[in-house]
Amino acid sequence: MNGLDTIREAKVEGQSIHWPRQGLIDGKTIARLPRPGGWMKFEEGQLSRDQVVKNLELAVSLLQAASAGLCQIDATLTDLSKVMDDRWAHRDEHETPPQELRRYIAQKIESVDQIAKQARFHGRGLLDGQSGVVGNGEGVIFVRGGPNTASSPPQGYEIVVSATPTRSAITGGVPVHENWIWAEREIFLAEGERFVRYAPHRDDSVADFLGNLQQAVSSSGLDLEVGMDRERRLIVRHTQYGSQCKFKGSSLTTPLLSKRPGKLEWSRKGKDIQGTIGGEPAFGIGRMLVGYLDNPNTSELAICWDGYPGVGARRGHCQVIQNGIAFQDAEDIDRGHTRLCLPPFHSGQLGRWVDVRSGFTALADLMKIETWPEVLDGLYLLLSVSGEIDEWKDRFNAWIERFQNRAMVYLRHAPMDAAPLRGGLGESQPTEDMANVFRRFIQVAPAGVE
Repeated sequence: MNGLDTIREAKVEGQSIHWPRQGLIDGKTIARLPRPGGWMKFEEGQLSRDQVVKNLELAVSLLQAASAGLCQIDATLTDLSKVMDDRWAHRDEHETPPQELRRYIAQKIESVDQIAKQARFHGRGLLDGQSGVVGNGEGVIFVRGGPNTASSPPQGYEIVVSATPTRSAITGGVPVHENWIWAEREIFLAEGERFVRYAPHRDDSVADFLGNLQQAVSSSGLDLEVGMDRERRLIVRHTQYGSQCKFKGSSLTTPLLSKRPGKLEWSRKGKDIQGTIGGEPAFGIGRMLVGYLDNPNTSELAICWDGYPGVGARRGHCQVIQNGIAFQDAEDIDRGHTRLCLPPFHSGQLGRWVDVRSGFTALADLMKIETWPEVLDGLYLLLSVSGEIDEWKDRFNAWIERFQNRAMVYLRHAPMDAAPLRGGLGESQPTEDMANVFRRFIQVAPAGVE
């Protein structure tokens, strides 16, 4: 029996969900979500040892197909980052980014979408959202879900924000005035390994000073923005929200930035968002709320708040449909049941949680690049996306190793008087020989990308 023949589709949590093409949430029209396909399930019930191993073979092949596609996406984005970084380093600030760079960016973004679309297993898309959680937000941005995220009611889960996020900042000690600017010899700012030293010009106006300082900060690759507060004091803020972003700075001879001239100061710590999802607790990372693992309905559901301090309502809704993968990895149905959830990796989804000055909301927006500051923001976005892809590659590899080892345990501990198992080559073999065949099978199994 071919293991692929045992795959079957099941409705979401055993029930059919029929949502209208459009509905109303708080008087606003909401877009229709993709029709739920339900859990992709393998053979289940009281399984034989042979059937359990076949389930594990399928899981390994499925994850190898997903991993192969993810590696292609990673390589594509790495090439894009190198080209954009090289063009940024050799830019002519008096010219706009060349048309050939924009065409190259568009080509690579389209390649990412094509790879995500083509990574399939037995007809089910693996990297386009068909094998994970899909969602649509109103007042919030859906980011991702987990294997135990439950499908929401048609109106979605209610999001309640109890505390809005803030950004880390350094505020100067005196109002910005030409006399202070002319007396200052150097403004120093550092974020990670990058830093800038800016010497104000003797004839700078306040507007010139702020503009030139911002230009120096941006040219040095710092993810900071310069401005004035209501009391006209110099304020430097991180562009990202949350407690994990920090930087340091000083003014050498005046209190323009340092409360004490020449004293290096760390930024005031930013705050993470606080709130609930569907009435269940969640923790904040910058503007992103994530449901706790043990939540009955919103486990690992992540949304990004679409508002800003003092602007807009602190409530929203998020519709969620679970399209995960489930399979039995033990002979007894009560002993082992594994759920997997592969988030979408197309360009419209990647990077939806990242804030940049150019207002990009996802990787797909890089095709809109027209200026050099937008190229720099694109590099920030690519760096964040590459970090998440690396984490998912490690997770895929850990899953593959885990299921391979589990299959080997079943094969090596088969009863001596048990009927010989059918190998991947279609011939009966003793248990230990079958283990060797399976070991070779999982080492040379095709990627499975259709």
